[in-house]
Amino acid sequence: MEMMKVEMRDFRSILKIFREVKMELEKQNNDQWKWIYPNRFIYKADVKNGTMYGIKEGNEYIAVVTLDNRQSNEHQSMKWRDHAGTPCCIHRLAVRPDRQGKGLGKQLLRSAEHLAKQQGYTSVRIDVYQSNATAISLYEKNGYLRIGEVRYPMRKLPYVTMEKQLLHD
Repeated sequence: MEMMKVEMRDFRSILKIFREVKMELEKQNNDQWKWIYPNRFIYKADVKNGTMYGIKEGNEYIAVVTLDNRQSNEHQSMKWRDHAGTPCCIHRLAVRPDRQGKGLGKQLLRSAEHLAKQQGYTSVRIDVYQSNATAISLYEKNGYLRIGEVRYPMRKLPYVTMEKQLLHD
């Protein structure tokens, strides 16, 4: 299974993934993704901007991620390691709950890093809700280092900021 750019014709499939992931997070008492964020307008912008990628099985997406160079204002105060290069950010990495634990998150992450290198980026940055231990573990196992924490409105807990330097051949 290869990662590919998501197109608008697949938008319903994308909505399904996020709806299922949000329900699963809610079952775990994790308020990382609520009704206000992320939402259909954000997903649609990701697809229209050509920054959302995913892995399909048959006609359905089973995992998606957004890769772009947009950082929130809260990230400006972080002590990032990559000062001289061009960083990109991973947003909204999601794997359908019935497909989690099978290596899709790792595959999607590696594919996004490969794409970032191809596009000339020198590092990847992400923030992860503090209570999402599974996601934090995934990133740490794949070479991401903790940089600090940021807080966003209407969230009880902070987000852990992480960064990975990309080695170019």
